[in-house]
Amino acid sequence: MRAALLEQYGEPEAFTIKDIQTPEINPGQVLIANKASSVNPVDVLVRKGKTKLLTGLMGEHLIGSDFSGTVISSKSDRFKIGDEVFGMNNAVTGYGAYAEQIVANEDATALKPANLSFAQAAVLPLVALTAWQSLVDEGKIGSGDRVLIMGCTGGVGIPAVQIAHTFHATITGTCSGKHIPFAKNLGIHHVVDYHQMDMLGDEKFDLIFDASGHFTISDMKTNLTDEAMFVSTRGGTDNLTGVAEALLDLTFKKRMKIVQVSANHADLERIRAMAETGALMPHIAATFPLEQLADAHRMQEKGGFTGKIAITM
Repeated sequence: MRAALLEQYGEPEAFTIKDIQTPEINPGQVLIANKASSVNPVDVLVRKGKTKLLTGLMGEHLIGSDFSGTVISSKSDRFKIGDEVFGMNNAVTGYGAYAEQIVANEDATALKPANLSFAQAAVLPLVALTAWQSLVDEGKIGSGDRVLIMGCTGGVGIPAVQIAHTFHATITGTCSGKHIPFAKNLGIHHVVDYHQMDMLGDEKFDLIFDASGHFTISDMKTNLTDEAMFVSTRGGTDNLTGVAEALLDLTFKKRMKIVQVSANHADLERIRAMAETGALMPHIAATFPLEQLADAHRMQEKGGFTGKIAITM
């Protein structure tokens, strides 16, 4: 079966399409005929070698996290052969998803939303899990809350907006000026160009979710109510100064959280249910075949698009 392997860390051209052996599965796992995957920022970091202390310093690597396909072998009591599934393997230490057949743990897998294609389902797991765990588990979102979502038209921001809607939140979003019409179509009540953040003034929010990862709580302290949480995907760790500020804020300001996304069956089932009711719908910016994975990664690095990039097998 074909897979996109990294023989060395580096630029997108480092991917090589090769035929490899079908992997073996252990108890509690399934073997999936993978139909689609996606590109996430963390996949780019892994490809570049930013996580090499965890993934290893040499040898061939199969990376990628999101998957969607059909079970072809099962050692799980939860899934049977023929089930259409989706899910997320650990992006750094899990079983890579840029392949025609992949291994997945049963707890990182759920039945695919019946109303979605394999490609649509494959762009949801990592970003929707991140959004759910940020808003609900870490942010403690409540019904009718005033919520600020920074980076509202990105891969994580779009499902975050949709999840916040299910809580009847009043949503303010930040994005680039050219994406403001898209943001308004998502139903965001107030959209701000991220180049004009001062337009927020002293407006208060019950929850701030920085899906862009560029900020820390100190940047937004005037916009938080006394009990509000600030949740981030990265905590403003774009540079050494940002890292230092984030560490200080995490240590001394208990209302700041950096989400550590993890796949679990219960949350994936929630995502499936929301997708099947239409409350959570994916937005695919572009679709590439596995053979053009390098082009997909180049597009991810360039940025400037809304939604996610899908990979089809």
